[in-house]
Amino acid sequence: MVESHLTGAFPRSEKLVATTRTFERGKATQDDVDAALRQDNLSLAALQKDSCLDYSVDGQLNWQDLLRPFSELFTGIEPGSLTRWFDNNTFYRAPIVTGKIAFKGGKVDKFFRTDAFPTNSQKKAILPSPFTFAALAENKDQSSFTEIVDTFAHALKDLLRTLRTMGYNAFQFNDPSLCSKSRSQDEFKIARNGLETCVKGLGGKTILHTYFADSSNAISTLLDYPADYLGVDFYATSLDTIPNLSFNKGLVCGCVDGRNSLIETPDELRSFVSKVREKLEPKELVVAPNCDFDFLPQPVAEKKVRLLGKIRGSI
Repeated sequence: MVESHLTGAFPRSEKLVATTRTFERGKATQDDVDAALRQDNLSLAALQKDSCLDYSVDGQLNWQDLLRPFSELFTGIEPGSLTRWFDNNTFYRAPIVTGKIAFKGGKVDKFFRTDAFPTNSQKKAILPSPFTFAALAENKDQSSFTEIVDTFAHALKDLLRTLRTMGYNAFQFNDPSLCSKSRSQDEFKIARNGLETCVKGLGGKTILHTYFADSSNAISTLLDYPADYLGVDFYATSLDTIPNLSFNKGLVCGCVDGRNSLIETPDELRSFVSKVREKLEPKELVVAPNCDFDFLPQPVAEKKVRLLGKIRGSI
């Protein structure tokens, strides 16, 4: 069985960008921004439906970055200084841990926009992993790194329970930090424990998605993590360097490049995916972008979404 769905943020339309900037100058209202945002949400939902993607995501169109919403959703977190987002020409506000991290219980529908999803659609939420949050955060509390991973994971679990009541049935934990450098076994254990706290008893599909770094040496360890699927960025990880192993999970095959405007061809993708299936023999396969699409112009991202749908139906 082959599926296809998006793995991160989607680029905003020129209209939404312009309306947001006009609002920041005091020349547009919040209602204007909300209307433009809703139109983008509806357009993305329709694009995913037309492309026959298996899960709908809202594109995180009002998330300034992967981490910033949690300074509103959780206690004990404040947005910090602008920091380069890995090796990209984009930036995020490094979260500052100031105290006990806990889920507040409100504003969930501000950042998880189910109102645009088609009726009876399969809904996937995309979130930072506890490990990546802690790795990128500035610690001004007395907590240890392990404690930050644990408290963020417990707060995230409370949020996930709310998302389940909103109809989400798949949860992807984005973890670009986990393979970004040589990690110790203790760090891999901390990351695993944080993920386990999130997913234990949750229900629905769970995905751990790694990207921006070579994960080949870590895959054998990550296959022991409590997730149904493991995501691999095949623009950072060479298939040839992945050791022969029993891939006992589903694979999110990050084979469409979210950081390059060049449009892949269906033939080259089909050929590559066939090689991936032959070597790794995953239990299930998801054809997907390697990372967020919001590094790309919106028209290019739309073409890549349609390409995902075409590939899904022909493998």
